Amino acid sequence: MAGPEKLESESLPAGILGEVETVGILPVPDKQRTMSPGKMSIVWLMASASATTPLIGALLFHFGVTDMILAIVLSWLIGLVPAGLFSEMGREVPLTALIVARKSYGTVGAFLFSVLFTFVNMGWFGLNTAVAGETLSAITHMPGNLWFWIIGVLQVVLVLFGMKWLEYFYRYTSVVLLVCYGVLAYYLFSHYHVKMPGPTVPMAWGTAITTVVTFSILSWTYKVSTVSRFATPASNPRGKTAFFLAPSVGIMVSVLVMGLMGMYSQQGTGNWNLALLGAHAPVWGVIAAIGVALAIMHTNAMNLYPSTVDLLVAINTFRRQAKWGQPIATIILGVLGTVLAILGILNHVVGFLDVIGDVIIPFTFIMIVDWVWVQRKRTLPGAFFEHPRTPRDWWRWSAVIAFGFGLVISIWGGDWLAGLFTSVLPLPVVGGLVSALIYAGWEIPRGNTAKA
Repeated sequence: MAGPEKLESESLPAGILGEVETVGILPVPDKQRTMSPGKMSIVWLMASASATTPLIGALLFHFGVTDMILAIVLSWLIGLVPAGLFSEMGREVPLTALIVARKSYGTVGAFLFSVLFTFVNMGWFGLNTAVAGETLSAITHMPGNLWFWIIGVLQVVLVLFGMKWLEYFYRYTSVVLLVCYGVLAYYLFSHYHVKMPGPTVPMAWGTAITTVVTFSILSWTYKVSTVSRFATPASNPRGKTAFFLAPSVGIMVSVLVMGLMGMYSQQGTGNWNLALLGAHAPVWGVIAAIGVALAIMHTNAMNLYPSTVDLLVAINTFRRQAKWGQPIATIILGVLGTVLAILGILNHVVGFLDVIGDVIIPFTFIMIVDWVWVQRKRTLPGAFFEHPRTPRDWWRWSAVIAFGFGLVISIWGGDWLAGLFTSVLPLPVVGGLVSALIYAGWEIPRGNTAKA
């Protein structure tokens, strides 16, 4: 890794270029750490309100609406503490999670996860862009590839201006999004024969909760500190509980509301994508197009933005952060994500979600144990940029091995105890808990290893 990192952002030119975010992976300056719990809730509410979120209603359709609601509530309870702890992590040390992971997994381990998550987030960017492009193509009868590029360019421009302007965008367009989808829901119930979907198969809690947590809260959790590093520092005790709850509440309220929309749309029209109703009438089409465009831009900003930061973490393993590294990385990843949409990533959605849960949940749970009980929240920002001095700094084998055990359980546990993990327990969560327990048993007795 390039030597000790300069921990201040360089001055930027005035005007519009001065608004382009270049902080990258460096600690966020205190003057930029102003986000309140309410603003954070709106960020995550809108980030989770994707045009693809109603797909949950289709994936769980055969379980019925009541059990879907219960599965979403249970998923929120499972993800509440991890999301809250990552929210506090960003307020305690204003760094993105993959920088903090250098102490959890070692510098090489953090590098490898940074590369992996760069492509995972870029994949989500492509997935959502594909849904938006196909939906807008059906509504407007214009070529889908044209919409892919229009949406891709708009999203890249938005992310270039960073979290300050993203928060403004989320806040001031949230009402428009809610109105658009509210109007579409009215159209659904007024023009179609809609009734409450009931169960058609026995409830499989393990399968249902796995679907929800990997689609939503636990796939977002490690990104939470990337946002909360812009929030009021943890040294200010006001609103601690609100900051802890804000991300998970925002994420899961969107999942609940849009999951219901997707389930009722599936029952009434045979398609989970509520926005496609706009293809049947000009006025409704305009409303649907605006709603879909906003939903995709809201969510994909929170895919492209972390993807950019994760790539910068990987690059920083070998060289100092360049002044314009963040905007350049944003443009490159935005183009690549749009290409993925054109190449048909939407056709591989199920396998893609499985991979996310198998990897991200064990990674996340180990980081929580390390930050709270091993580092004990004492590591100063500068320590994460120091050149590794020992083999333990390059590789934290306890974390790597613990992660490996959790990953094996997540991938093959269903073959060993199919009934248990289908009917009762969410397999990726069990894998993550096993990883966390192995790591805790290995590291906590050794005492605090953080460099204060």
